[in-house]
Amino acid sequence: MNKSEYELDAWVRMYEEQLRHVRHHELLRSSSTNFAVVVSAAVLGLFAAGLASDQRWMLALFLIVINIYGLMMSLKHYERSRLHHTVSGRYRNVISEVCKFDSYVLNDLRRDAHSKHEARRRLMSRVRAYWMWCGLHALLALLGAGLLWSQSCNALRELP
Repeated sequence: MNKSEYELDAWVRMYEEQLRHVRHHELLRSSSTNFAVVVSAAVLGLFAAGLASDQRWMLALFLIVINIYGLMMSLKHYERSRLHHTVSGRYRNVISEVCKFDSYVLNDLRRDAHSKHEARRRLMSRVRAYWMWCGLHALLALLGAGLLWSQSCNALRELP
């Protein structure tokens, strides 16, 4: 292996390592979201079954807290994922410059493919997945807030 091949191999390995970090943070985001959603489903099940009727306000508050936690974890892992994606993009730029083949440049081919994809799927290419993940936590937290509000209104009606 000559020096330029060795250097290219080093860039490729650093690029791959950054992509592993991207995948890792996406897996952590997914796991933390799944945890929050499963716990939220259990809390909502307790509400629906009428269990813990004296402490329903605590369940509603817990639903809010667990989903704020889920939202923050999701945003943090998204931020870390974007960091590693940005670094990998810089490494990919170097690899693209080194690996020109005739008139083909890897980054140009990639940009062209992205442009064609976005042209065919205009609406969905604008929707960011992390907003959907965050929206799920926000929706469940709002549901908890609504249940807490409902419980407080019921408690006020029962006062003499």
